[in-house]
Amino acid sequence: MAEEHVTTEQLSEGLDRAPYAVYHNADRHLISPLQPDDTSSTDGSGDGRFHHLSAKLKHVKKKTNLLFHPNKATDEPTATVPLLAPPPVTQDQEDRLFHDAPEQKRPDIKEVFKNPISTVQSVLHGASGAKFAETMDNQVISHGAEVRLVRAYDELKDAPSKERKVKAADNLEDLKKARQDSFVRWTLDRHVLMVRRAPPRTIPWPKPQDFRVKADDGKIHTQWTDYGHHLLRYQIEHYGDRYIDANPNLPTPSEEALNTTVERLIMTSTPYQMLLMKVRHVYRWDDPSKTAKYLAAYTLLWAFDYISGAAILALIWLVLKRRLYPPTLEDVREEIKRSEDVNFTALNITQLIEQHGSHGWTDALRQDLGPWLLLQLEDLANILEIWRNFYEWREPRRTTITLVLLSILWLAITVVPLHLLIKISQFNFGLVFFGLFPIATRYPQYRLLASPMKWLFWRVPTDAEWAITRLQVEAQHRKDAMRQADLDQNPDHHEKNSVVSLGKYHCTSGSHHGDLHVNSDGVQYISAVRKNLLWELLFENVVLMQKVSTGDGLRFVDTKDVEFRVAGLKSRNEIFTQIVGYSGIRWQVSG
Repeated sequence: MAEEHVTTEQLSEGLDRAPYAVYHNADRHLISPLQPDDTSSTDGSGDGRFHHLSAKLKHVKKKTNLLFHPNKATDEPTATVPLLAPPPVTQDQEDRLFHDAPEQKRPDIKEVFKNPISTVQSVLHGASGAKFAETMDNQVISHGAEVRLVRAYDELKDAPSKERKVKAADNLEDLKKARQDSFVRWTLDRHVLMVRRAPPRTIPWPKPQDFRVKADDGKIHTQWTDYGHHLLRYQIEHYGDRYIDANPNLPTPSEEALNTTVERLIMTSTPYQMLLMKVRHVYRWDDPSKTAKYLAAYTLLWAFDYISGAAILALIWLVLKRRLYPPTLEDVREEIKRSEDVNFTALNITQLIEQHGSHGWTDALRQDLGPWLLLQLEDLANILEIWRNFYEWREPRRTTITLVLLSILWLAITVVPLHLLIKISQFNFGLVFFGLFPIATRYPQYRLLASPMKWLFWRVPTDAEWAITRLQVEAQHRKDAMRQADLDQNPDHHEKNSVVSLGKYHCTSGSHHGDLHVNSDGVQYISAVRKNLLWELLFENVVLMQKVSTGDGLRFVDTKDVEFRVAGLKSRNEIFTQIVGYSGIRWQVSG
């Protein structure tokens, strides 16, 4: 029974991974796992005679099996001691507090026959996402367990009588104990694959008299060097043995070990995911008044040279705050509300799974994070290419300018006092965080203009930019050579015709078969049947040229946003290269 002096607010605490003893009635929790499984899944409101009859039937069945199969061992283990950290009782894991679970869409028969390959891929993709969601959402503390915990707390607060309040308090304590058991069970079942016996402590405490020796002159000397070595070994063995790996070999890689490590990284990084999302809201100025307060505080601390000290104090306060104001069931309620409402922005992967379901969270993640992540990966690849091309002098003039800037930076670091360098660095950090990050995130088209890294390596080309420049330089030499050869054959022909024919290629455009005529000024599509000119496009009017992954095609978009497509080009990549080179247009890589 719960103690009467324990308040409701105290019962709502103790939700984190607790110290070794945190419960008021630990003895009751140690005895409860020995109860039969049938009674552990009931709430005390059923008919006791039914459970008594069920136990009798199980006893008769066991006796019968022993009678007809005396040599067959029973499959049911007999508990002689309390079960440590028993697994949670299987109940409705999809239980919801505020909103119903999202409906999982299944492909209908029409989709299967219309697009069988993509439908199967989608189903397999959803199945893999569901398997990961099951690991993330059910193995630690399931959403249903959180909901039952909050409901038990509500029952305790709304209990009309003292007896009901005591019973509700006991039920809440049982759920909290099951929560701690789930922490232990998930860690041991999923993450601990092998244990090794710690080596015994064999080094005794060194005594100075044990290291005294008699010298040749008859005097007694203490070998302090040997004594120090022995004392160091003793201290390492007694206080650092848990951090010494007795097995010097590297771990054996396996799929199970890899999955375990990935799960640990994802689950442990959940608080940091939430922190990063909150930091993102700050530097994006989603709440201008809140960001302005952070900016004012940062400026004030910077002015008084106290940013580093304030960061350490903030860390100390965060840890003390967790101790002084631990999370309560009201905090759990708010987290459940956010994780069930799709209108809220998910702060971590677990909330995203709860919002969109085990099959739909991967699509939501791809839609929300996919474009941003792809852009970041492309920018990272561009930066790495720029560094390599800077080192390899692909653009000597730009490499020289960057080296001059680096020399100026080295001189400043050498001459300027350290405290001033730190102050300048902190100022630059604030400028980037509160000034450049908002531009890069809110206006992605200007992100490179707001990149200090781009400023340092200004106009050092990426591989794509270098390749396009190299093609156009070579194409210009070829056109000049062809023009000179034409003048040599026709000395009286002084007209400088710079248009170069790049050939014609059989392909399709919509429902028409024909040929794509390509020259250095533009493209024309002429049908094969009546030789009609279906469309013509000058490159100076083109704003986009794209390779189409399906059908070996090309896609053109003009200044009026009119789209032209061709498909079935056997030499699609060569045609694309010829157009980029011979057109002479200043192209910008966008994908």
